Amino acid sequence: MKKNILYFAIGLTIGLSSLYLFLDRFNFKFKVSKLAKDEWNKFGNQSYDENGVKIITGQAETSNQLSKRIRTYWNEGTGFNYDGNDTSVAWSATFISWIMKKSGAGKDFKYSANHSDYIRDSIDNRKKGNTSKPFVGYKIDEYAPSIGDLICYTRNSNVNYDTKTKYASHCDIVVGVRPNRIDVIGGNVGDSVSKATYKTNSRGLLFNNSKPFFTVIKNNL
Repeated sequence: MKKNILYFAIGLTIGLSSLYLFLDRFNFKFKVSKLAKDEWNKFGNQSYDENGVKIITGQAETSNQLSKRIRTYWNEGTGFNYDGNDTSVAWSATFISWIMKKSGAGKDFKYSANHSDYIRDSIDNRKKGNTSKPFVGYKIDEYAPSIGDLICYTRNSNVNYDTKTKYASHCDIVVGVRPNRIDVIGGNVGDSVSKATYKTNSRGLLFNNSKPFFTVIKNNL
């Protein structure tokens, strides 16, 4: 009888540990999505429809309070001392880095003021077969983005999935998934934190959009 109780207690402990591990992983993705939405709210909910048309105008990066908020992204996300008035310096990758850091990614994310640094790192994981790594970059026809993932497009026609040097690009955080559509939030979009909607096909893959998407970074945390 005592032995059975012991086995039950061990099994319960293992079961709870697995449950906690699952909840922790889910919680990280939830934190990423929620934090992105919170920042979007701070900037006045600027939004673009699936055709790239602005449907809600939010507040700009140069407004006094939000300029200071962007300084927080720089200081805590990538260690630079810019703010929203430094309009010649793109802060979109720093925004992503800040979100990941504040959500608890720790050493698992390659924080950078340049999107291509963490994009190339995640794609390298995919090419080496390290698909259990925290962040893995897939081609857009390989993987359907889900909440907490990143979708990325190039700003240079010469850039593709296999480009190994630094390049101009942009990534957004997936915050909503629905039939044939996903909603994403990114920084420095229209000089604000903005939400956009993009099309997906019946399999949930990015499909026929105005932006030249080339990778989806799966968030395994």
